[in-house]
Amino acid sequence: MKNSQDLFSLVLKEMESNRRELIQNRKYFYPLAEPTYGVEEVMEAIDSMTAFKTSMWEKVLEFEQKFGDKYGGEAIMVNSGSSADLLIAFALLEKSGGKLQPGDEILVPAVTWPTHLWSLIMAGFSVRLIDINLETLNFDIESIKASIGPRTRGIFIVHLLGNSGDMEQLVQLCNQQNLVLLEDTCEALGAKFQSKYLGTFGLASSFSFFFSHHLVTMEGGMILTSDSDLARRLRLLRAHGWTRNANDMKINHFNSINERYNFVSWGFNVRPTELQAGFGLAQLKKIDDFHLARIENAQFLCGALDKYSHFIQTMKFDSRVECSWFALPILLTKSAPFSREELSTYLEMNGIETRPIVAGNLARQPAISKFPEVQYSALPNADYIHNQGLYIGIHPVTPEEILSGVIEVFDQFFNAHGVEFD
Repeated sequence: MKNSQDLFSLVLKEMESNRRELIQNRKYFYPLAEPTYGVEEVMEAIDSMTAFKTSMWEKVLEFEQKFGDKYGGEAIMVNSGSSADLLIAFALLEKSGGKLQPGDEILVPAVTWPTHLWSLIMAGFSVRLIDINLETLNFDIESIKASIGPRTRGIFIVHLLGNSGDMEQLVQLCNQQNLVLLEDTCEALGAKFQSKYLGTFGLASSFSFFFSHHLVTMEGGMILTSDSDLARRLRLLRAHGWTRNANDMKINHFNSINERYNFVSWGFNVRPTELQAGFGLAQLKKIDDFHLARIENAQFLCGALDKYSHFIQTMKFDSRVECSWFALPILLTKSAPFSREELSTYLEMNGIETRPIVAGNLARQPAISKFPEVQYSALPNADYIHNQGLYIGIHPVTPEEILSGVIEVFDQFFNAHGVEFD
């Protein structure tokens, strides 16, 4: 690109000015998410636009290769984490060779993002919601064991908020019961269990690159799998059933069909753009630093709030887990002399943005009643999270003085409720 250095300087100056204005004018001094991209990502996008290469092509392929090399597996990029879940669900039926049929049951944790469920329902599966472990806020092995029935054929877990349950027990259980294991890793990029990346334990896993996530392409997602046949099916589903971008797909010549326009199956159009992939390539160079910063910031906040552990608690994790801290969840204990709404309102009024823990207990969401495909029994822990939980952000770009300001607001709240510490 001609005069790229001059353009780089202009973009950098404009972004720095806009960032200062954003900080000065925003409602929250500590929002749920902070922009983690900079001039490098923007220049990648400009490069694609000025080269008139915006649709999925070279940068997508390069990003897929580098992502797969880093995290372990064959990577297929799509336009969102939700689309990643969708393609996994549909490919699962095709891949199973008749082992899985429409109507078969897949277990899913009750606290997750709704498209996790919708994807399975759209593909024709039934879903049984399972309860949550109140300490890790992730899947509960005993609830899984109790939920397995004669129609259960798989488990699609979510690694919530960068944490995980006991993957060793889960893999053993799936092997014993002959269940397919799938992983929604949209909130846990970079997290590990026993030094192995989450997202590499099951048949396939999904990742999200939304603005607030660990790696940002604005919108975007990825599927990771070690099954090359499944990867080819996923590429066909990604783009109309079209062989053009299905790596190693054999071309079937029927009559006068042009090999460049050969369709061997049906599919969606959930392709990403070169702009998104360019963002991803730049972000991938920073992701390890982001990961460490999230851990450090979480440790700072958790350490400072530990004195209030009689009234609030955050998630715990197994010593075998390296958490990637998507956010900081807070659960009120039964001893708390205040409500979740009182805490949330105070934090919001004093500059700290809050939200429910993901979407709370999905069984309580009004949309669920419309779908008889979703079944569940009592979910007491998910209900507790729904009623007593909230979360605040964890960012990789937060100055320590901002984190100290967050703790000051919590201190003020607890002092107002008669809890004082030196």
